Amino acid sequence: MSSARIRAKTRRRGYGGRHQALRRALAPMVSAGLATCARCGERIIPGEPWDLGHDDFDRSRYSGPEHASCNRRTHWGRVQSREW
Repeated sequence: MSSARIRAKTRRRGYGGRHQALRRALAPMVSAGLATCARCGERIIPGEPWDLGHDDFDRSRYSGPEHASCNRRTHWGRVQSREW
């Protein structure tokens, strides 16, 4: 798969230039241990994987740094409760 196709896919999903620039701007704060997770409110430990989270209802807005595990647990269609 060409890099142009990969880039287009990530842009459509909300990870284009604006997202990448904001993540780069927040990285020093996260690396210094000064960021808290926008989802759980706990501190993001330096070196811990983190994502720049989107608003759950408006993907054009960002919620801020989030633990990667907190952010990815909310992915649509993932881990839903089972109906018996």
